[in-house]
Amino acid sequence: MLYTFLLFLLIPTSSYGITDDEEEYKDSYKESLKIKTLPSGHLYTYLEFTINATHLSNHTRYFPRALSEILEQHSIQELHFALTQGHWRVESWGDPILPAPGGAQVIAWFIAQDNESASHNWKGLTSRLSGLTCASLNFLDDRNSIVPKFGYRPTGSKSEFDTSFPLFVRVGSLPKENFCTENLTPWTKLLPCGVSRGLASLLRSKQVFNTHYHSAGIQFTKTKTGVELKLTLSLVFDSPKQANFRPNENFVRRTFGPVAIFPCQPSSKTSLELWKNNSWTEIDHTSLNSLKVSDIPIGQLSDLKLVFTPMKYLGGFGQEYGEMIVEMTNHLDDRHLPILYIEVLPWYIRPYLHTMKIEVKPEGLKMLSEPGQLFHYTPGRDREVLHKLEMDFQLPPKSTVRVSFMVEKRHLRWDEYPPDANHGFYLESSHFELNKTDSADDSQPSTIYYYSRKLLVNLSTPDFSMPYNVICLTCTVVALAFGPLHNITTKSLRLTPMPTKKAKFVQFWNKLIRRKTASDEVIEPQILNQTERPETEREPIPESDTQNNTSNGMSPISSTSSGCVKK
Repeated sequence: MLYTFLLFLLIPTSSYGITDDEEEYKDSYKESLKIKTLPSGHLYTYLEFTINATHLSNHTRYFPRALSEILEQHSIQELHFALTQGHWRVESWGDPILPAPGGAQVIAWFIAQDNESASHNWKGLTSRLSGLTCASLNFLDDRNSIVPKFGYRPTGSKSEFDTSFPLFVRVGSLPKENFCTENLTPWTKLLPCGVSRGLASLLRSKQVFNTHYHSAGIQFTKTKTGVELKLTLSLVFDSPKQANFRPNENFVRRTFGPVAIFPCQPSSKTSLELWKNNSWTEIDHTSLNSLKVSDIPIGQLSDLKLVFTPMKYLGGFGQEYGEMIVEMTNHLDDRHLPILYIEVLPWYIRPYLHTMKIEVKPEGLKMLSEPGQLFHYTPGRDREVLHKLEMDFQLPPKSTVRVSFMVEKRHLRWDEYPPDANHGFYLESSHFELNKTDSADDSQPSTIYYYSRKLLVNLSTPDFSMPYNVICLTCTVVALAFGPLHNITTKSLRLTPMPTKKAKFVQFWNKLIRRKTASDEVIEPQILNQTERPETEREPIPESDTQNNTSNGMSPISSTSSGCVKK
């Protein structure tokens, strides 16, 4: 008993104390929560969980082993995964901390021997990520992904990449993918403490999915000291005024539900930051449980400082042709913006680049250089390759550049339509990259991503109810034709002589006489009187009446005879 007690005391020491394994890996885990009231009044919360390790290994302390095996198996140098529901409204919310397009997106840099092995590696990566995140990423193959030439540069330390083999990049998007509970649960299992402790205990499905915008991300990069994994979650709640928040109410209870936050032991640092005076201000994270609604600064419209806003929509009319229109607006007063525009279209939306028109509004403004200094176009092939366009622009100050080109909507086979064919087809968001290499602020990333809205396009859809109508009509015709054919083939035909008029009259008269005779027989009385009935048909006398008459000194015969005399 004493030995068991001593062993129990030694277990925490060996688990949380400094061991040789910790000195070798030097893993660290941090978590942070940022709260900001957007200029529109909505409440924006950003959770970030960071895990640092010296290298990938099957024996890790904080790094999730399920993800580590996938990254090591496919020689991943950098990985970005995002699953988003909703659209970030840049024009009214400002720039997000981590932008993401609607639906699912996977960006991966990995090494491979050749292009064929790279495609095989990409297919295996998306299939395993599909099982890890419970998303439909297994549909991302070479037919639904692109190989960018200028865009999607690595955000980590490229000098730490493995250069033993050529480096490849693949980008795939599923704009129709939804973000629901079955995706949030495996995402939280990648955290060292799960949802039981730490800031992750705020994540309740009812509150997370009852928001205007929610996006979960997995960011894996290589740094000079090792590898870094960031698990991010962005949420946009209703405005506190619209939700009838009271100033003295508990902020956590009112926003995330009744939950108490307990510290996560593996976390070396837990930070809580509020947006005040156009900057992030860190406060004591232990005061999160007692944080009140009045402690959250109120957002003002003056805080909205826009730099760049994109817009994408489809014009034209009809089911065969249309016009793709993209508008890029520079909100700065004294600076040109270098923008890299990347458009990806499915094979059934064929662009005609010879019809491209570029207009600058207001008129009279000119770009620093002609657009298309960086230009790359990959024409699509039916059911094999997507259409991809990469093109750069120099947006003048306080201007809007409008790019338009004609597109053709192709016809699909009947078995290529989804179950909800009349709902339409989603086109993935346009991708924009703003280069900030000349910025003096080193804390900001050198490249900022922007995404437009995803489009819903209607194609020529056949009438899928017609097969049902054909089946019903065919069955009806067969049923109506089966009866006469069956009678003709199974019954014998006899010739019957046609009767004359006299024979018909005689037949009618005989039938009438038979009916009259039958009715007379029914009217004739069939029940005789009691005295006229035979002895055998008279009603029997109950035994009780016989016993009573016997007890009175009368016999049954005398009783009957007395009735006859009275009559």
